[in-house]
Amino acid sequence: MPVARATRTGLIALAVPHLEEPYFAELGSRLVRGADDRGLAVLIVQTEGDHAREIDVANGVGLPPVDGLIHIPRSLTVADLTRRTAPGPLVLLGEHIQVSPFTHITIDNRAAARTATEHLLAVGCRRIAYIGRRDSRPSDAADRRHVGYVEALTAADIPVDPALTAQVDAFTADEGERVAAAMTAALPDLDGIVCSNDSVALGALAALHAAGRRVPDDVAVIGIDDIRAARFSVPALSTMAPDHEQLVDAAFAELERQLTSPPGADLPVRHVTIPAALVRRASTARR
Repeated sequence: MPVARATRTGLIALAVPHLEEPYFAELGSRLVRGADDRGLAVLIVQTEGDHAREIDVANGVGLPPVDGLIHIPRSLTVADLTRRTAPGPLVLLGEHIQVSPFTHITIDNRAAARTATEHLLAVGCRRIAYIGRRDSRPSDAADRRHVGYVEALTAADIPVDPALTAQVDAFTADEGERVAAAMTAALPDLDGIVCSNDSVALGALAALHAAGRRVPDDVAVIGIDDIRAARFSVPALSTMAPDHEQLVDAAFAELERQLTSPPGADLPVRHVTIPAALVRRASTARR
């Protein structure tokens, strides 16, 4: 991973897919605070997950001079990155690109979903659904979370029923509500739901309430990400909480490593995995 340096500007760029997604908004806020703690300013670019836009940002198109780029891609490929024309530090966040010529930092999505599913098993659930988004790229976080769900069921000798896996079109509460409503109507024996993120889970809670299904007594629900809204839902949402402080520290440590390397140095690529911890709240507190 060659790194080129120039005079520092004190400005870094942060590319996010959608700021209306609570997880990205909160992660962006944490990164801005982390930058401020280090005497840096942040330019936030919303890419909408558009492939051409993500390529442009990776290549510095339309950006002022910056010290580095933190990029959360939805559609970039390894080929896009190997053709990158902009010099300077680049850190990828997320698991969209599993192998790349640049350092990336990701949550342990597979383990997070496995632990979430194991928690539902531990509180007595046996007909456990998974609501998420399965993408075409097997390295995506959503796909790895589904793998973790399957692993937990398999380890517990519970058959994996395809009828218990449903896809959302987007990681939103609206989609979670839509899919959970259909699933609840079709599966009267459903007693647990693992959601691919907290926004989807909040929508599922709304659908269950509308259907007269008690949470957690009839159906226990757990999400992933620990967004702020999770603690204020009714009931409060159990979730898997990534170590956000470690993620932010790792991102800035990597930028600094690249910035302070000798000009033209061929730095080793790093892949950093951030753990997530179970947060037990009322949505899984079965009596």
